[in-house]
Amino acid sequence: MPNLTALLDTYLADGAVGASLAYSTGATPTALTAGLSDRQHVTPVTSDQLFKIGSCTKTFVAAALVKLAENGKLDLGAPISAWFRDLPGAKDISVRQLINHRSGLPEFEYYIPMDPSRQWTPRQLVDIAFASDKQKAPGGPAVYNNTGYVLAGLVIEAVTGQSLGAYVRSAILEPLGLENTWSPATEAFPEKAMVRGYYHRPPPAPNAPTDIDSGGEMWRMDGVLPYADDLQNSSDSFPFGAAYGCGDMVSTPSDMVTFMRGLFSGKLLSPPFFAEMFEHRVPASFPGTRMRETGAGMFQSAYAVRAFYGHQGSIPGYVAVMLHDPLSGLTIAMTSNVGSGNRLSFQASGLHPVVDQAIRIILGD
Repeated sequence: MPNLTALLDTYLADGAVGASLAYSTGATPTALTAGLSDRQHVTPVTSDQLFKIGSCTKTFVAAALVKLAENGKLDLGAPISAWFRDLPGAKDISVRQLINHRSGLPEFEYYIPMDPSRQWTPRQLVDIAFASDKQKAPGGPAVYNNTGYVLAGLVIEAVTGQSLGAYVRSAILEPLGLENTWSPATEAFPEKAMVRGYYHRPPPAPNAPTDIDSGGEMWRMDGVLPYADDLQNSSDSFPFGAAYGCGDMVSTPSDMVTFMRGLFSGKLLSPPFFAEMFEHRVPASFPGTRMRETGAGMFQSAYAVRAFYGHQGSIPGYVAVMLHDPLSGLTIAMTSNVGSGNRLSFQASGLHPVVDQAIRIILGD
């Protein structure tokens, strides 16, 4: 579609490196790409190349956990103390709350040092959370939380006896025929198919705000990437194990579209269990994002003045979004290999207006 191609070209001209987009209103996804997957070797992006999808991982993991409940392997309302006896407050936190951002668990993402050589374990991520952040009472307002998904991954492994990646593959990916989606924290994957990621870390202005909501840096990059005005290769700065269960997956937009359509069509979960993800939403206002209501692994977000459902994700050097609109039947996903720790910057947020315009073009709005 010429207008979409021109749209992606404008995104590149504004400062992106590469982009991949796919959409469907019922048929096989249509895929488009633009820009470079590797600036050093001037390699163009192709539609089968893998991007880190960050927190879009959460929708896959939530679907896998709910699938266990549908199969009678666990009770989403049960306390997590059955698996985490020594975890503070575990008897008051339900399995469901691990994936709907209402567990009250402390956060680890903003405190973990970026160490490309470090092999993190899930338990170490939880330890960082409790050593760095404050725990709140479960069941309160939705507060975005990665630690809950780390524990959800451990629950899946304990119940199934498989690695998280192996179970997600057998329960979610294989039934939908997804061949370009992987969980690198717990399974081997085709690393040569990965695009390189590029990070913008300019020197902070004097007296610039340091809190994340106002543009402060999300990740601890000191000692990994220096301050620089130019984009830097950040492909390996955030080890996959540091995002276990909450942000480690890699995929293509076509696979992401097929996954979302599989959820909404009932191919993966029966209506009562899909309702766990889609219907039982509560208000959730996360400054700097478009996410407004959260279910379990799925947000309602505003794009092109429509209510879309899905997830967005970022990890150093990459931004991704996957969305479905039940009213129009449009499913769309886009990935980019540029990012920033300042989520208000173009490198972190410039993808979203592109998705707005892409939706308008596809639907003829």
